[in-house]
Amino acid sequence: MGANAIDYVETVLADAVRGTRVSRVCRPERAVQATEFGLVGLSGAAVNFGVFFAMVHSVPYFEAGTLAFFVAILWTFALNWTVTFERPGGLVERFAKYLGVCVVGWGIYTATLTAAVQLLALPYWLSSLGAITGGGLWNYVGSEQFALD
Repeated sequence: MGANAIDYVETVLADAVRGTRVSRVCRPERAVQATEFGLVGLSGAAVNFGVFFAMVHSVPYFEAGTLAFFVAILWTFALNWTVTFERPGGLVERFAKYLGVCVVGWGIYTATLTAAVQLLALPYWLSSLGAITGGGLWNYVGSEQFALD
């Protein structure tokens, strides 16, 4: 989908939001952007989950989780760069900032994953989902405020 098609869809969605209560809480364009970020995040969570489960039975869970997290970062950066934030600034600079934000998110992710597996003895699937959620929330705030603003 080209940039013009994305802009058109975003405009239509923002116009649709204007007639709802959401427009009382935030600008319609911001609501559309947050929705795009959330959908990209969900696809990143699916990539993370898939890579993690493809590897967790052949390597230690920490290694599987680390690789899964960074594969998902590459995936979500590419989509957020293209769709959500419309290629702001220089690619290398923005990726470096995004990576910096996501390294903190990785810390949250690994701490959550380790605690869930080691301390709470939760199953891998539930531990992975909790870790994705914790790291993902941080990544959203950091991306919006710092990396891809």
